[in-house]
Amino acid sequence: MLVVIVLLIATVAIAFVPGLAFFAIIPGVLLLAYLGWLLLAFASGRTPGTAVRSRGSRGPELLGPGGPDDPDRSA
Repeated sequence: MLVVIVLLIATVAIAFVPGLAFFAIIPGVLLLAYLGWLLLAFASGRTPGTAVRSRGSRGPELLGPGGPDDPDRSA
């Protein structure tokens, strides 16, 4: 929410500076993009925790065959 407030303040502040009103479009577009992304995130129903868990646990990444962390080293 802080991002939305900062972008909104930046858009309004830049819009009132003579000669820089054109650059107020950039934070405005960023604000709309952020709000769209936020709406899509809420509509999907996925939480950050489910997004992380959905990647799955592939198990440990070993250093290499015969390395100190290889469970089959002694086999």
